[in-house]
Amino acid sequence: MAVYCISDLHGALEEFEKLLGKTGFRFDGSDTLWLLGDYCDWGAEPLNTLCRVMEMDRRYPFVHCLLGNHEQMFLDTTDLALTDPEENHAALNWLWNNRGVVTWTEFLKLSDDRRSEIVEWMRGLPYSGQVTVNGVSYLLGHAYPYFEDTPGRREEKSRRQTDALWRRLMIREDPFGFYEGSRHYDMFLCGHTITEYYYNKLQYEKHWPYRKPDPSVRNRIFHAEKFIDLDCGAKCFGCEEDALPVLRRGAERAQLSALRLDDGHEFYVHPALRHLPPVTVPEMKMPDIKMPDIRMPDIKMPDIRMPDIKMPDIRMPDIKMPDIRMPDIKMPDIRMPGIKMPDMKIPGFRKTGSGAQEDGKPEEGNTQDGAGHP
Repeated sequence: MAVYCISDLHGALEEFEKLLGKTGFRFDGSDTLWLLGDYCDWGAEPLNTLCRVMEMDRRYPFVHCLLGNHEQMFLDTTDLALTDPEENHAALNWLWNNRGVVTWTEFLKLSDDRRSEIVEWMRGLPYSGQVTVNGVSYLLGHAYPYFEDTPGRREEKSRRQTDALWRRLMIREDPFGFYEGSRHYDMFLCGHTITEYYYNKLQYEKHWPYRKPDPSVRNRIFHAEKFIDLDCGAKCFGCEEDALPVLRRGAERAQLSALRLDDGHEFYVHPALRHLPPVTVPEMKMPDIKMPDIRMPDIKMPDIRMPDIKMPDIRMPDIKMPDIRMPDIKMPDIRMPGIKMPDMKIPGFRKTGSGAQEDGKPEEGNTQDGAGHP
Protein backbone atom coordinates (compact mmCIF):
# COMPACT_ATOMS: atom_id res chain seq x y z
CA MET A 1 0.00 0.00 0.00
CA ALA A 2 1.41 3.38 -1.05
CA VAL A 3 0.37 6.88 -0.01
CA TYR A 4 0.59 9.70 -2.59
CA CYS A 5 0.18 13.47 -2.15
CA ILE A 6 -0.58 16.05 -4.86
CA SER A 7 -1.35 19.75 -4.49
CA ASP A 8 -2.43 22.75 -6.61
CA LEU A 9 -3.83 21.16 -9.77
CA HIS A 10 -5.20 24.52 -11.01
CA GLY A 11 -7.18 23.22 -13.95
CA ALA A 12 -4.41 21.01 -15.37
CA LEU A 13 -6.68 18.00 -15.93
CA GLU A 14 -4.63 16.38 -18.69
CA GLU A 15 -1.42 16.68 -16.67
CA PHE A 16 -3.21 15.35 -13.57
CA GLU A 17 -4.32 12.19 -15.37
CA LYS A 18 -0.84 11.76 -16.79
CA LEU A 19 0.70 12.14 -13.32
CA LEU A 20 -1.60 9.47 -11.87
CA GLY A 21 -0.51 7.12 -14.63
CA LYS A 22 3.15 7.92 -14.02
CA THR A 23 2.88 7.11 -10.31
CA GLY A 24 1.12 3.84 -11.06
CA PHE A 25 -1.70 4.73 -8.66
CA ARG A 26 -4.08 1.81 -8.20
CA PHE A 27 -7.81 2.44 -7.87
CA ASP A 28 -8.46 -0.96 -6.30
CA GLY A 29 -8.07 0.33 -2.75
CA SER A 30 -4.46 -0.73 -2.24
CA ASP A 31 -3.19 2.89 -2.55
CA THR A 32 -4.20 6.16 -0.90
CA LEU A 33 -4.30 9.59 -2.51
CA TRP A 34 -4.32 12.97 -0.74
CA LEU A 35 -5.18 16.12 -2.72
CA LEU A 36 -4.28 19.34 -0.89
CA GLY A 37 -6.59 21.90 -2.51
CA ASP A 38 -6.67 24.45 -5.36
CA TYR A 39 -8.25 22.31 -8.05
CA CYS A 40 -9.73 25.08 -10.22
CA ASP A 41 -8.70 28.40 -11.89
CA TRP A 42 -5.71 29.33 -14.05
CA GLY A 43 -5.50 26.18 -16.18
CA ALA A 44 -7.09 25.10 -19.43
CA GLU A 45 -9.89 23.03 -17.82
CA PRO A 46 -10.63 24.53 -14.39
CA LEU A 47 -14.20 23.38 -13.89
CA ASN A 48 -13.64 19.94 -15.44
CA THR A 49 -10.69 19.42 -13.10
CA LEU A 50 -12.82 20.41 -10.11
CA CYS A 51 -15.58 18.01 -11.16
CA ARG A 52 -13.06 15.19 -11.72
CA VAL A 53 -11.67 15.62 -8.20
CA MET A 54 -15.21 15.73 -6.76
CA GLU A 55 -16.07 12.51 -8.59
CA MET A 56 -12.96 10.74 -7.24
CA ASP A 57 -13.59 11.99 -3.70
CA ARG A 58 -17.17 10.71 -3.71
CA ARG A 59 -16.52 7.43 -5.47
CA TYR A 60 -13.33 6.21 -3.78
CA PRO A 61 -12.94 6.10 0.00
CA PHE A 62 -9.15 6.03 -0.38
CA VAL A 63 -9.10 9.47 -2.07
CA HIS A 64 -9.06 12.40 0.38
CA CYS A 65 -9.52 16.04 -0.68
CA LEU A 66 -8.76 19.17 1.34
CA LEU A 67 -10.01 22.73 0.91
CA GLY A 68 -7.81 25.31 -0.82
CA ASN A 69 -7.99 29.08 -0.93
CA HIS A 70 -9.28 29.03 -4.53
CA GLU A 71 -12.20 26.83 -3.50
CA GLN A 72 -12.86 29.26 -0.64
CA MET A 73 -12.93 32.23 -3.05
CA PHE A 74 -15.31 30.24 -5.23
CA LEU A 75 -17.62 29.73 -2.23
CA ASP A 76 -17.38 33.37 -1.18
CA THR A 77 -18.52 34.45 -4.63
CA THR A 78 -21.46 32.04 -4.71
CA ASP A 79 -22.51 33.23 -1.25
CA LEU A 80 -23.09 36.67 -2.72
CA ALA A 81 -25.92 35.20 -4.77
CA LEU A 82 -24.97 37.46 -7.67
CA THR A 83 -25.14 36.51 -11.30
CA ASP A 84 -22.86 39.47 -11.98
CA PRO A 85 -20.25 39.47 -9.21
CA GLU A 86 -18.49 42.57 -10.52
CA GLU A 87 -20.24 44.57 -7.81
CA ASN A 88 -18.12 42.98 -5.08
CA HIS A 89 -14.40 43.59 -4.59
CA ALA A 90 -13.73 40.13 -3.14
CA ALA A 91 -15.30 38.53 -6.19
CA LEU A 92 -13.26 40.75 -8.49
CA ASN A 93 -10.08 39.64 -6.73
CA TRP A 94 -10.93 36.02 -7.48
CA LEU A 95 -12.13 36.57 -11.03
CA TRP A 96 -9.24 38.64 -12.34
CA ASN A 97 -6.29 38.59 -9.92
CA ASN A 98 -6.59 34.86 -9.33
CA ARG A 99 -7.87 33.93 -12.81
CA GLY A 100 -11.22 32.55 -11.72
CA VAL A 101 -13.23 34.11 -14.54
CA VAL A 102 -13.15 30.97 -16.71
CA THR A 103 -14.23 28.78 -13.79
CA TRP A 104 -17.10 31.12 -12.96
CA THR A 105 -18.23 31.46 -16.58
CA GLU A 106 -18.40 27.69 -17.04
CA PHE A 107 -20.08 27.28 -13.66
CA LEU A 108 -22.93 29.61 -14.64
CA LYS A 109 -23.68 27.46 -17.68
CA LEU A 110 -24.53 24.44 -15.51
CA SER A 111 -27.96 23.51 -14.29
CA ASP A 112 -29.10 24.61 -10.84
CA ASP A 113 -28.88 21.07 -9.49
CA ARG A 114 -25.35 20.60 -10.78
CA ARG A 115 -24.23 23.93 -9.32
CA SER A 116 -25.74 23.09 -5.95
CA GLU A 117 -23.99 19.72 -6.00
CA ILE A 118 -20.59 21.31 -6.57
CA VAL A 119 -21.09 23.99 -3.91
CA GLU A 120 -22.25 21.53 -1.26
CA TRP A 121 -19.30 19.27 -1.93
CA MET A 122 -16.84 22.15 -1.53
CA ARG A 123 -18.46 23.23 1.73
CA GLY A 124 -17.78 19.81 3.20
CA LEU A 125 -14.06 19.77 2.42
CA PRO A 126 -11.85 19.67 5.55
CA TYR A 127 -8.98 22.04 6.29
CA SER A 128 -6.48 19.35 7.28
CA GLY A 129 -5.82 15.65 7.45
CA GLN A 130 -3.47 13.21 9.18
CA VAL A 131 -1.68 10.06 8.03
CA THR A 132 1.12 7.92 9.47
CA VAL A 133 3.54 6.15 7.12
CA ASN A 134 6.52 4.05 8.29
CA GLY A 135 6.22 5.48 11.79
CA VAL A 136 6.26 9.11 10.60
CA SER A 137 3.19 11.18 11.48
CA TYR A 138 2.19 13.69 8.80
CA LEU A 139 -0.21 16.61 9.11
CA LEU A 140 -1.61 17.69 5.74
CA GLY A 141 -3.07 21.07 4.79
CA HIS A 142 -3.20 23.50 1.92
CA ALA A 143 -1.00 26.32 3.24
CA TYR A 144 -0.65 26.31 7.05
CA PRO A 145 -1.43 23.78 9.81
CA TYR A 146 -4.99 23.65 11.11
CA PHE A 147 -5.38 21.67 14.32
CA GLU A 148 -8.88 20.32 14.85
CA ASP A 149 -8.26 19.58 18.52
CA THR A 150 -7.19 23.13 19.43
CA PRO A 151 -9.89 24.85 21.49
CA GLY A 152 -10.77 28.50 20.97
CA ARG A 153 -13.53 30.96 20.46
CA ARG A 154 -15.34 31.39 17.17
CA GLU A 155 -13.17 34.33 16.14
CA GLU A 156 -9.99 32.41 16.87
CA LYS A 157 -11.20 29.40 14.93
CA SER A 158 -12.10 31.59 11.94
CA ARG A 159 -8.65 33.17 12.01
CA ARG A 160 -6.95 29.78 12.13
CA GLN A 161 -9.05 28.61 9.18
CA THR A 162 -8.00 31.68 7.20
CA ASP A 163 -4.36 31.00 8.05
CA ALA A 164 -4.78 27.40 6.94
CA LEU A 165 -5.74 28.58 3.44
CA TRP A 166 -3.66 31.73 2.97
CA ARG A 167 -0.69 31.97 5.33
CA ARG A 168 2.74 31.27 3.87
CA LEU A 169 5.28 29.38 5.98
CA MET A 170 8.68 30.96 6.48
CA ILE A 171 11.67 28.97 5.35
CA ARG A 172 12.87 28.09 8.89
CA GLU A 173 9.51 28.18 10.62
CA ASP A 174 8.34 25.32 12.81
CA PRO A 175 4.69 24.71 11.81
CA PHE A 176 4.04 22.95 15.14
CA GLY A 177 5.64 25.58 17.33
CA PHE A 178 2.35 26.91 18.73
CA TYR A 179 0.51 23.61 18.87
CA GLU A 180 -0.82 22.83 22.34
CA GLY A 181 -2.83 19.70 21.61
CA SER A 182 -2.18 16.12 22.63
CA ARG A 183 -1.22 14.70 19.24
CA HIS A 184 2.28 14.41 17.83
CA TYR A 185 3.29 15.42 14.32
CA ASP A 186 6.67 14.94 12.64
CA MET A 187 6.17 16.70 9.30
CA PHE A 188 3.70 19.06 7.63
CA LEU A 189 2.75 18.60 3.96
CA CYS A 190 1.36 21.59 2.05
CA GLY A 191 1.15 23.48 -1.23
CA HIS A 192 -0.09 27.03 -1.91
CA THR A 193 3.41 28.59 -2.24
CA ILE A 194 5.32 27.82 -5.42
CA THR A 195 8.55 26.15 -4.36
CA GLU A 196 10.63 28.58 -6.41
CA TYR A 197 9.92 31.12 -3.65
CA TYR A 198 11.80 29.03 -1.10
CA TYR A 199 14.67 28.17 -3.42
CA ASN A 200 15.17 31.86 -4.11
CA LYS A 201 15.28 32.49 -0.36
CA LEU A 202 18.15 30.02 -0.07
CA GLN A 203 20.37 32.47 -1.91
CA TYR A 204 20.49 34.49 1.32
CA GLU A 205 21.00 31.49 3.60
CA LYS A 206 24.45 30.36 4.73
CA HIS A 207 25.33 26.74 5.40
CA TRP A 208 21.87 25.54 4.37
CA PRO A 209 22.08 21.73 4.33
CA TYR A 210 19.34 21.00 1.85
CA ARG A 211 19.15 21.00 -1.94
CA LYS A 212 19.66 24.40 -3.56
CA PRO A 213 18.07 25.54 -6.83
CA ASP A 214 19.55 25.10 -10.24
CA PRO A 215 18.42 27.84 -12.64
CA SER A 216 18.62 25.44 -15.58
CA VAL A 217 16.00 22.98 -14.27
CA ARG A 218 12.30 23.13 -13.48
CA ASN A 219 10.75 23.58 -10.05
CA ARG A 220 11.19 20.74 -7.56
CA ILE A 221 9.52 19.75 -4.33
CA PHE A 222 11.00 21.72 -1.44
CA HIS A 223 12.07 19.91 1.74
CA ALA A 224 12.46 22.14 4.81
CA GLU A 225 13.25 21.02 8.32
CA LYS A 226 9.63 20.58 9.40
CA PHE A 227 7.53 20.92 6.25
CA ILE A 228 7.43 19.81 2.60
CA ASP A 229 6.00 22.05 -0.11
CA LEU A 230 4.53 20.25 -3.15
CA ASP A 231 3.39 23.22 -5.27
CA CYS A 232 5.72 23.31 -8.29
CA GLY A 233 3.83 26.04 -10.14
CA ALA A 234 1.28 24.14 -12.25
CA LYS A 235 -0.90 27.27 -12.28
CA CYS A 236 1.60 28.80 -14.74
CA PHE A 237 0.90 26.17 -17.39
CA GLY A 238 -0.02 28.05 -20.53
CA CYS A 239 1.40 31.40 -19.38
CA GLU A 240 4.31 31.42 -21.84
CA GLU A 241 2.93 34.56 -23.51
CA ASP A 242 1.31 36.21 -20.50
CA ALA A 243 1.54 39.98 -20.08
CA LEU A 244 3.25 39.60 -16.68
CA PRO A 245 6.97 38.74 -16.85
CA VAL A 246 6.81 36.83 -13.57
CA LEU A 247 4.25 34.44 -15.04
CA ARG A 248 6.21 33.99 -18.25
CA ARG A 249 9.26 33.06 -16.20
CA GLY A 250 7.14 30.78 -14.02
CA ALA A 251 5.86 28.96 -17.09
CA GLU A 252 9.42 27.98 -18.00
CA ARG A 253 9.90 26.17 -14.67
CA ALA A 254 6.34 24.96 -13.98
CA GLN A 255 5.61 21.32 -13.18
CA LEU A 256 2.93 19.22 -11.52
CA SER A 257 4.37 16.99 -8.81
CA ALA A 258 3.45 14.04 -6.62
CA LEU A 259 5.21 12.64 -3.54
CA ARG A 260 5.08 9.02 -2.41
CA LEU A 261 5.41 9.03 1.36
CA ASP A 262 6.49 5.39 1.66
CA ASP A 263 9.93 5.95 0.14
CA GLY A 264 10.04 9.69 -0.61
CA HIS A 265 10.00 9.15 -4.37
CA GLU A 266 9.04 12.25 -6.39
CA PHE A 267 7.08 12.30 -9.67
CA TYR A 268 6.83 15.18 -12.14
CA VAL A 269 5.03 15.99 -15.38
CA HIS A 270 5.56 18.93 -17.72
CA PRO A 271 2.80 20.87 -19.45
CA ALA A 272 0.94 18.76 -21.96
CA LEU A 273 0.98 19.90 -25.55
CA ARG A 274 -2.41 21.20 -26.52
CA HIS A 275 -3.88 19.46 -29.55
CA LEU A 276 -4.79 21.87 -32.30
CA PRO A 277 -7.99 21.22 -34.27
CA PRO A 278 -7.43 19.39 -37.52
CA VAL A 279 -6.95 21.61 -40.51
CA THR A 280 -8.48 20.56 -43.83
CA VAL A 281 -6.18 21.27 -46.71
CA PRO A 282 -8.03 21.80 -50.01
CA GLU A 283 -7.16 19.52 -52.83
CA MET A 284 -4.85 21.09 -55.33
CA LYS A 285 -4.47 19.85 -58.88
CA MET A 286 -1.23 20.51 -60.54
CA PRO A 287 -1.55 21.78 -64.14
CA ASP A 288 -0.29 19.62 -66.92
CA ILE A 289 3.08 20.89 -67.88
CA LYS A 290 4.73 19.70 -71.04
CA MET A 291 8.40 19.97 -71.13
CA PRO A 292 9.85 21.08 -74.50
CA ASP A 293 11.92 18.63 -76.45
CA ILE A 294 15.52 19.46 -76.03
CA ARG A 295 17.89 18.15 -78.65
CA MET A 296 21.52 18.26 -78.11
CA PRO A 297 23.48 19.57 -81.14
CA ASP A 298 25.83 17.23 -82.89
CA ILE A 299 29.29 17.93 -81.71
CA LYS A 300 32.22 16.63 -83.70
CA MET A 301 35.38 16.20 -81.85
CA PRO A 302 38.52 17.27 -83.78
CA ASP A 303 41.03 14.61 -84.75
CA ILE A 304 43.96 14.70 -82.46
CA ARG A 305 47.19 13.26 -83.83
CA MET A 306 50.04 12.58 -81.56
CA PRO A 307 53.34 13.97 -82.94
CA ASP A 308 56.16 11.58 -83.80
CA ILE A 309 58.76 11.73 -81.12
CA LYS A 310 62.21 10.43 -81.90
CA MET A 311 64.35 9.56 -78.99
CA PRO A 312 68.00 10.71 -79.43
CA ASP A 313 70.76 8.10 -79.63
CA ILE A 314 72.56 7.86 -76.40
CA ARG A 315 76.09 6.45 -76.58
CA MET A 316 77.88 5.46 -73.50
CA PRO A 317 81.45 6.86 -73.40
CA ASP A 318 84.39 4.43 -73.51
CA ILE A 319 85.72 4.07 -70.06
CA LYS A 320 89.24 2.65 -69.67
CA MET A 321 90.08 1.11 -66.41
CA PRO A 322 93.61 2.01 -65.16
CA ASP A 323 96.24 -0.73 -64.86
CA ILE A 324 96.66 -1.79 -61.33
CA ARG A 325 99.96 -3.47 -60.46
CA MET A 326 100.39 -5.21 -57.22
CA PRO A 327 103.65 -4.28 -55.46
CA ASP A 328 106.32 -6.93 -54.98
CA ILE A 329 106.22 -8.24 -51.50
CA LYS A 330 109.34 -9.97 -50.19
CA MET A 331 108.93 -12.28 -47.28
CA PRO A 332 111.64 -11.78 -44.64
CA ASP A 333 114.09 -14.60 -43.87
CA ILE A 334 113.04 -16.37 -40.75
CA ARG A 335 115.73 -18.37 -38.99
CA MET A 336 114.80 -20.84 -36.39
CA PRO A 337 117.03 -20.78 -33.33
CA GLY A 338 119.24 -23.85 -32.67
CA ILE A 339 117.83 -26.28 -30.19
CA LYS A 340 120.23 -28.56 -28.34
CA MET A 341 118.75 -31.57 -26.63
CA PRO A 342 120.18 -32.28 -23.18
CA ASP A 343 122.10 -35.46 -22.46
CA MET A 344 119.81 -38.14 -21.16
CA LYS A 345 120.96 -41.23 -19.27
CA ILE A 346 118.87 -44.31 -19.54
CA PRO A 347 119.15 -46.61 -16.48
CA GLY A 348 120.25 -50.29 -16.93
CA PHE A 349 122.91 -49.60 -19.53
CA ARG A 350 126.56 -48.89 -19.14
CA LYS A 351 129.15 -48.01 -21.57
CA THR A 352 132.44 -50.11 -21.76
CA GLY A 353 135.12 -49.96 -24.25
CA SER A 354 133.82 -49.06 -27.57
CA GLY A 355 130.47 -50.68 -27.09
CA ALA A 356 127.84 -50.90 -24.50
CA GLN A 357 126.96 -54.10 -22.61
CA GLU A 358 123.78 -54.87 -20.80
CA ASP A 359 124.32 -55.35 -17.10
CA GLY A 360 124.32 -59.00 -15.92
CA LYS A 361 124.82 -60.59 -19.37
CA PRO A 362 128.13 -61.74 -20.80
CA GLU A 363 129.18 -60.68 -24.17
CA GLU A 364 128.34 -63.13 -26.98
CA GLY A 365 131.32 -65.66 -27.65
CA ASN A 366 132.78 -65.25 -24.26
CA THR A 367 130.77 -67.70 -22.23
CA GLN A 368 132.35 -69.19 -19.20
CA ASP A 369 131.23 -71.09 -16.15
CA GLY A 370 131.30 -69.97 -12.71
CA ALA A 371 135.06 -70.86 -12.45
CA GLY A 372 136.01 -68.74 -15.28
CA HIS A 373 136.70 -71.59 -17.75
CA PRO A 374 135.31 -71.80 -21.20
